[in-house]
Amino acid sequence: MKLYRLSNLSVACLSLVVFTNLSAQDVPEEPGGYLFFGTEASAEAGQSHFPIVGVDNKHIYVDEGTGVKKVSQRASIRTRPELKLSEQYVNVLDFKYSASSMENTKRAAQLVADMQFQEMQSEVEVAILRSQMDNGGDVFGGDLSAADQAITSQIEEVQQETSDFQSSMQDALDTGAFEIDDFVDTVYVRGTLDPLTDIPGAYCVVVVNYDVVDIDSLEIEGRNRVARVRYLGDVTAGELLGIQLRVLVNEFPEDSATYEFHLFSQDGEQVALSNSNRLKPLTLEQVATFRELEEKTSPLDKG
Repeated sequence: MKLYRLSNLSVACLSLVVFTNLSAQDVPEEPGGYLFFGTEASAEAGQSHFPIVGVDNKHIYVDEGTGVKKVSQRASIRTRPELKLSEQYVNVLDFKYSASSMENTKRAAQLVADMQFQEMQSEVEVAILRSQMDNGGDVFGGDLSAADQAITSQIEEVQQETSDFQSSMQDALDTGAFEIDDFVDTVYVRGTLDPLTDIPGAYCVVVVNYDVVDIDSLEIEGRNRVARVRYLGDVTAGELLGIQLRVLVNEFPEDSATYEFHLFSQDGEQVALSNSNRLKPLTLEQVATFRELEEKTSPLDKG
């Protein structure tokens, strides 16, 4: 079972043949394959990006042309839309994207840390002041000397400043004043897949498209596209596969984002999903036609 990477000539021909002619044809009862717009993913190795041909728990494997190289899963990933043909198919039973802000959580944690540090500093300062009192630091010990009264006033001032600081920080926590509204940096992907065929060594590519916004001015500076690779393992036909992933990116406006999920087999070939973009079921004859076209137009030997 293979995918076929299509040249520019192939794309032109397929666009004419498939998206015009097939739209008027009945969907085959038993499709021989599926045509859809998927993605071509590449990972950084050295100074360049090369096609991803496999993934395991720790590494990404790329084809440098002269051989396959292993790189970290933290390597930069690039993707671009590409027309795909696959004989493997997976039903998407449910799928959901959500997002939250880890940065806001970090800001809250920093606020709590600041409160604790301020309290500790206050306790140390008060202890030092009390040690300087003639009566051993008992501010409630009856008559105080003029010097002790002055120190007591200093202690009360320190305690009041600490109390005011703690109150203002607690108010900020309660009201979320430290948070940046509607900005997120963590994307959660959850879903259930129903594979119709075995997919050994499956992995996925999650793509997040979002506006790049200056946090201070809130001006839109451009559009960014971030991709992450995750290893899923062997997938068995007829056994539901639960997807639960987390993707960390830079902060972005939540309402500006669009998401993509692409599934691949162990040899880097993309699998058709029931929600794939512009999905078209093909007959065995049509698949054979496209294979023949690919052999004639593509200089690549896919084996």
